[in-house]
Amino acid sequence: MGNLSSLSFLTPLALALAALAVPIVLLYMLRLRRTETPISSTFLWQQLVRDREANAPWQRLRPSWLLLLQLLILAALVIALARPFVEVKTISTGRIVLLLDASASMTATDVAPSRFEAARAQALEMVDLLGADDTMTVIRVADTPEVLAAASRDRLVLREAIESAEPSGSSADWHAALTLAAAGAVGVDTLSVVILSDGGLPGDLPPIPGTVRYVPVGESSRNVAITALATSALPDQPPQLFARLSNYGNQDVDVILDGRLNGSSVIDWAFRYTVPANGDIDLFDIELPPDFETLTTTLTLPSASREADYLALDNVAHTVRDRSGVGRVLLAADDNLFLRQVFRSLRGVELFEIEPGSALPRDPFDLYVFDGWVPDPLPDGDLLLVNPPVSTEFYTIGAPVDATADLVATADPRVRNLGPFLNASNLLQYRPLEVGPWATPLLRIGTQQVVVAGEVDGRQVAIVAFDARYPNTDLVLQPAWPILIAELSAWFSPPRALDLTGSLQPGATVPIRLIEDANAAVVTRPDGERVELVPDGSSAVFAGTDAPGLYTVDLLRDNEVIRTEQFVVNLFDPAESAIAPRDSVTIGTTTIPQGAREETARREFWPWIAAIGLAILLVEWLVYHRSLRRLPRVTLPGGRRPIRERVPALRRGERGL
Repeated sequence: MGNLSSLSFLTPLALALAALAVPIVLLYMLRLRRTETPISSTFLWQQLVRDREANAPWQRLRPSWLLLLQLLILAALVIALARPFVEVKTISTGRIVLLLDASASMTATDVAPSRFEAARAQALEMVDLLGADDTMTVIRVADTPEVLAAASRDRLVLREAIESAEPSGSSADWHAALTLAAAGAVGVDTLSVVILSDGGLPGDLPPIPGTVRYVPVGESSRNVAITALATSALPDQPPQLFARLSNYGNQDVDVILDGRLNGSSVIDWAFRYTVPANGDIDLFDIELPPDFETLTTTLTLPSASREADYLALDNVAHTVRDRSGVGRVLLAADDNLFLRQVFRSLRGVELFEIEPGSALPRDPFDLYVFDGWVPDPLPDGDLLLVNPPVSTEFYTIGAPVDATADLVATADPRVRNLGPFLNASNLLQYRPLEVGPWATPLLRIGTQQVVVAGEVDGRQVAIVAFDARYPNTDLVLQPAWPILIAELSAWFSPPRALDLTGSLQPGATVPIRLIEDANAAVVTRPDGERVELVPDGSSAVFAGTDAPGLYTVDLLRDNEVIRTEQFVVNLFDPAESAIAPRDSVTIGTTTIPQGAREETARREFWPWIAAIGLAILLVEWLVYHRSLRRLPRVTLPGGRRPIRERVPALRRGERGL
């Protein structure tokens, strides 16, 4: 942003003050003349003779340090008052809004030490080039844009605001940032918006008033990343890892993917892969141990690699074991394929099967599902009874009767998604069912309740009072059947503090339920910082997910931890991992090239000249007082001293001897 031109002055009339040099010189010429007095000898009065010679017109301007210093002080004062400046090229002038990109891609190191530091340096240079009438607003653009300085002329304030900004581990909300920038145009004739970024802006940004400048940062696209990571577990199988590795460079890259289980600092496994240029590879063949709870994966380049990986934030990814869902389910069904397949497809279900009439396993289960059979006694735990043949202490059931009406869903929230799918369902027979007040009807045939659910004796119980097999009903052939079982399974699932699926992106808001009579919640961030949340009734909200990593949520009751759950935050943003700098950005329908329409700004440097003048003034003061201490001393023969030892230092109006 340099290109110096000729020197000019904002107030050239101040140069007329240079005429003050004339009276200064005259004062030195018109110094006090002393009266001559005849004496017997001039040996002791050589200093008086030299003074007389100095008063001669042709010697009054002999070299004098004080005169020189005073003239330099005058020159510095005059030049400073004239406000000298040079014209320089700058990106913008007037009312400026600076948008400083602080997204994850700005941590790339293809520009040393990083893109963000390079952008910060350019922002500071813009501050130095501000004119006297220019103002600047500084906005840090991350997941939530932040105004660091608002319409300020104070360069110190602006520099401190820019130097305080830090990059984030999230994407940038450019819509909100441009909205803030447009707010600065209210009541302003001209507005200049300057974007310091690597150009990863979305293409649907609205137009804003004023002039937009784009200053790109970055040089390379070379980056490899973990762009997806998840785990799944099928019944009777170990958990499996799914991962996607992406290469945003123009060359094939060999990488090493390693994994650390359950917070271990030791690598549990490592595999080598080749990721094609501008391509991806998907991994499905990595098995995890049964005791897997958390997993941290890291992507690195081999030590002998000649390739580069300039973005580190997307090289680490985390996942946690999905504990949502019913959990351990015991199914006793003879030949009900439709029931068996639904439970096998549900997320978070470990399915175990026995033959109806068999002895129940001793190990407890989270849910017992009995189809056409009811054991005696009933096991402790939640129950789903399908077409029960006999009554129990919870209900009374009759013999099958023909259905004379259609299935209809009630207003219960557990079947809120079922209604549109029941129109095509037919039911031939059902069993009349009588239950106590503990049960809530979910499906009806006329006035008869055929599916109910509720809590009784400390357990959750649901009853389906018909044979859920074809051809007795075509409900099992319709989408309504898996929806019904899934909704019931979700109801059976133990309550969780976190209702999350998969990984979150930085900046996401996390709702936390205070279950099990918890009255407080504490979140531990990846850096170890503990954040105490303020509950709002039975829930709390955590918004500090700006950093990727593993987060731990502790529910407390009277300062005692009663439940712990975890969630993960990963970058997983192709727009941030694709770090190739853009040559242009689009705002509204306008494409803005890099460095468009540079302007000329005035760079003043009178404060430096004023500072030099003050320094010279200090030197002049020191020289003056040192000269006073060095006046000559007179000694008479025999060591006697005269009455006055400092002859030149006469009082005002006193004549010389």
